[in-house]
Order: sequence, then structure tokens, then C-alpha cells
Amino acid sequence: MFRIVRSRKSVLFIRPDYHCSFFYRDALRRLGWKADIYVPWGYPAHLLFSTEDLKRPHRPKSISNPIGKFLNLLQPTLWYMLHGWRYEFHVYYGRPPEWLNFAPGLFSKGTPNLSLRIAKIWGCKLVFLPSGCHEELSQREFSQLDGGAVCGNCGFWDRCDDPGVNLPHFERVRKFFDMTIGAGSTPTTELPTTHIKWKSINLSLWNPNLLIPEAHRMEKSSNLRILHSFSSNGRDFEGRNIKGSPFIREAVERLIDEGHPIEFMYLTDIPSNQMRFYQAQADIVVEQLRYGWWGSTGVEAMALGKPVVCYLRLTWKEFFFDNFPEYESLPIIEATVDTIYDSLKLLVENEDLRVRIGGEARTFAERHFDPKVNALSFEQYLLDIH
Repeated sequence: MFRIVRSRKSVLFIRPDYHCSFFYRDALRRLGWKADIYVPWGYPAHLLFSTEDLKRPHRPKSISNPIGKFLNLLQPTLWYMLHGWRYEFHVYYGRPPEWLNFAPGLFSKGTPNLSLRIAKIWGCKLVFLPSGCHEELSQREFSQLDGGAVCGNCGFWDRCDDPGVNLPHFERVRKFFDMTIGAGSTPTTELPTTHIKWKSINLSLWNPNLLIPEAHRMEKSSNLRILHSFSSNGRDFEGRNIKGSPFIREAVERLIDEGHPIEFMYLTDIPSNQMRFYQAQADIVVEQLRYGWWGSTGVEAMALGKPVVCYLRLTWKEFFFDNFPEYESLPIIEATVDTIYDSLKLLVENEDLRVRIGGEARTFAERHFDPKVNALSFEQYLLDIH
């Protein structure tokens, strides 16, 4: 009988989770794992932390011949067929995308992803890592939070309807995946989720004493710099803004009009591997005011020792403390679209508070985002999958 032989300690990260997958890959390699990252050519280049040592299929070509076009579409699947079986664990970031399906576009939306079936035939263990709210909660459930303020301000609203997208996704994950990872903040009734300290960052690269390359160095200024960053890809659409950016700008402009020496650093679409150089030059970082938890910006800013302003949903904060009882508080200045002016004014006028919160943020990052520690925990979770 045919039997696939591979190392138990082998993992393929399929579509990276920003920086995290890179740091897990490197940490697991140091622990003796065969660990690699698969990136499709359609992955946004500005989100890649690094382009070195990636696993990719042949680059798609523009082909008009029907047979050539069909073979071209098969390139991702061919790569997966040739190499995917070599890895015991496949960690998917986000919904399993069509570039791993046989001939994308030839099958109906409801057809089960054939690559998942192949992986199960190989005996691989599948791990799902949600990339956002629509992959953890139904739209019906999420749209009720805060009176619909989140969904009502999201540019992706029309892409995550429950009957056509979300519910089939939940069913597929429950059917094929052996483990779903949560970061301890978002409770979901849709998927059986294992909450771990997942978000990780290189604490040497993101540190309060970071050296700024000349190409990214801003002019010296005695003004306080308030940074807010934003990706224009679907998050700012026809007047909708998921982060509450207009309220942040309005609060900063009001403080400037009152005579406070402030500069507003409003950054959009900065490459992921360069953003830290600008965050390090800020005095205050505003994450978001609507979603309910921090994302990569909060992780990076806390690691840099910056005071972070962010909306933390009360129920999610309580859920976080239940999952990680070693914490009794979080080093975040909490704000909403209604209180952002007061929160920023408090920080602007109180240097001691900025210094204290920044120091607590760095300490929290060292305890919660260390990839060396988190990889050890992740390794054990993987090896416990049967």
C-alpha cells in the first residue's frame, strides 16, 4: 500500500499573515522544523514583509490560446500537487483561495475546494487562521455589534454575505480543518477555536531604539507627531471608513486650532516592511475607533514602545482576560469616535502618561508577541493534533 513519508515537524504557511508567518517560519526552523511560506502571485506586494525564500508557482502569463490559458490556470495547483504533500501541517491564512483549486473559475462557487480533499488524502493536518471578522462571525451576528457601526462603515460589506459566502466558508472549515486559531479576542460560535498568543513580531527589529534609515527619516521637529495609518484597499469606500479616520483627523485639527504643537502623520499604503520606520518617529499612534480590537498596527506600535489609542470592545476585552488570566489590564488608551478628542488631548498634555503607557506597551509586547516563546506554544498545539 502506498504510504507518504515526511517529517512530522513540517509546516507550510499558505498566504502569510503579514509579518507573523515569517517570524513563525524562522522560529520553527530554529526548533528543527521544515517550515516554508507559499505566496500566490496575486498577493499584495506591499504587504509582504520579505520576498526572500518564498515558495511560488510559475508567474502567470498573458495567454490567449484556450489550451495555454487553461494550463496557465493550473500552475498553482501543479505546484501544490508536486510539493504540498511534503508538509505535515498546512496553515491557511484566510479562506482557502481559488488559486489552490483545480482550474479556478471552472467550478461553481459551491464546489468543495479540491485542494483540501487532496491534502486530507495525503494525511496532512489543516490549520485555519482567520484574516478578519467575516471569517469568524456571521454577517448577521457581526452587523448587530455597536448598532451596525462596523459593518455599516466597511468597504467589504457586499463581499461577505452569509448565504453565498460566509456560511459555506464556516461549513468548509468545520469539515476539512483540524484546528482554527484565535488570538483570544473574538468569541465565535461558528467555529471551534483554539485561542493562543498568535500575533508575533521580531522584538529586535521593532524596538524603541530603532535606527531610522536616511531614506525614511523625517525632518526634526519639536511638535508632537500623531500617526494614523490606513490601507485604501476596500477599507475606505464610498464614504465608509472602518477605522474612523475622519474622526481622528477632526480631533487632531481641533487640537491644532487650540494651539497644541502637533503634526498629523496620516499614512496610507506604506509597504509593510517600511512602516516601522515611520511609527518609530511618532509620539502617539491611533489604531482604529470602530472594529473593537488592535491589529498589526497596534502590535507594531506597542513593540516600539509607543502609546496606542484604540477602541476595545468591552465584551472582547473580557474574553481576552478570560483566555489570558495573567493580564488584568492592557496598555491601551481606549477611545471611540465620540471620545477620540478627549483621549488625544489627555496624551498630548501629559508627557508622563505618554512615557508610562509607552513603557507598559513595550513590556506587554515582550510578554505577548515574542515569536520565540509563541512558536514553542504553537509547536505543541500542532503536535497535539491527531
